[in-house]
Amino acid sequence: MKVLSRWRRSLYKRFLRMKLISPKIILNMDGGVSSQMHQYLLGQLYAEKGYRVRYDLSFFHEWGSDLNNQFARNFDLLKAFPYLKFKKASSTAIQVYKRNFFILGNNTGERVEDFGFLDKKPPVYLGGYYHLPAAVWLPAFQRLYRMKNGVLDNTNARLCEEIIYRPYSIGVHVRRGDLKIEIFDYGKPASLAYFAKAVSFFQEKNQNAYFYFFSDEPAWVADELTPSLHLVNNFTIVDLNGSDKGYMDLFLMARCQHQITSKGTLGKYAALLTDNAEKQVVLCDDEIEYSWKELLHNPVFI
Repeated sequence: MKVLSRWRRSLYKRFLRMKLISPKIILNMDGGVSSQMHQYLLGQLYAEKGYRVRYDLSFFHEWGSDLNNQFARNFDLLKAFPYLKFKKASSTAIQVYKRNFFILGNNTGERVEDFGFLDKKPPVYLGGYYHLPAAVWLPAFQRLYRMKNGVLDNTNARLCEEIIYRPYSIGVHVRRGDLKIEIFDYGKPASLAYFAKAVSFFQEKNQNAYFYFFSDEPAWVADELTPSLHLVNNFTIVDLNGSDKGYMDLFLMARCQHQITSKGTLGKYAALLTDNAEKQVVLCDDEIEYSWKELLHNPVFI
């Protein structure tokens, strides 16, 4: 099998040099649904230039987990947005491109203002994460991502209807898992004090504020977080969806009128899916989060 694999790679490279195979942009795809949305968006920026774009899904077969192997990471992009045009890279193409045309993205928390990778021409393999200029990223996000009927199962659809008819609903994203400790890329996790201030912010605005909590660790939210917030009959801990259905939480959060976010991007992407002039989005008051100022209508840093 190894000999056959090497022969295929050699033949593929030869055909590529002879231009018998069209060169492509191949993007590595990994992480949760938000990361997948970001990586797909980057690919579409190249597709709009007329380049052939393919995606490497090896991560979901070879690892398929978060940083500490606690929660599964599945390829959910097309479950959430089934209308997207998507082409997977072949295993031979992935091997050849990774070995010969690999460009590593910026995996640190720094916002490096070097967008030279956007000018790359195929053949290219893009691995890692790439910070994109807001003026490019936001219009592309708004073009690509729309919530369609039929994605939610019956139980989630009923909860979605309840959320929509609440007079003042706030979606609270509580990211735990591999981000419950300080990680260089994301900084310190959102604290209990942060959530207390964020909840008070909305309670002071409207006495009918109702909070929906979404978390990869709902038991922690029930045992540690909500008791510290002194909420009474005005909250729900949504525990319908495990890590295999996180994209449903994305849609439910997006239907809330306002958002409280934590570290990570799921809560922010939910906010962007239905961003409007009235929506207020609370974020942690630290430098790592400040880049969202350019993307949201009404960010509030607490």
